[in-house]
Amino acid sequence: METVKRNFIKNPTRKNLILFTLLWFVGIFLLTLSITDIFSESFFQKKHIMIYFLMIGSTIATAKIQINYWKNKNLNSHSNVE
Repeated sequence: METVKRNFIKNPTRKNLILFTLLWFVGIFLLTLSITDIFSESFFQKKHIMIYFLMIGSTIATAKIQINYWKNKNLNSHSNVE
């Protein structure tokens, strides 16, 4: 028998979902404050291109966790009905 390895990206729990969403929100907010010098400069500057990639990457990872949570939740709710 194979042991099924569960990880927090493919099978996130509600606790994982809340934790990573809050961490993502705080991280994006702090990076935005850092880039804009507390909203005194423009957000779109060429010198911050690496931070933009970091923000996009973290947004994609968080979206993946959100999608997998809702997909697994729907699959589990349908299997309990039958």
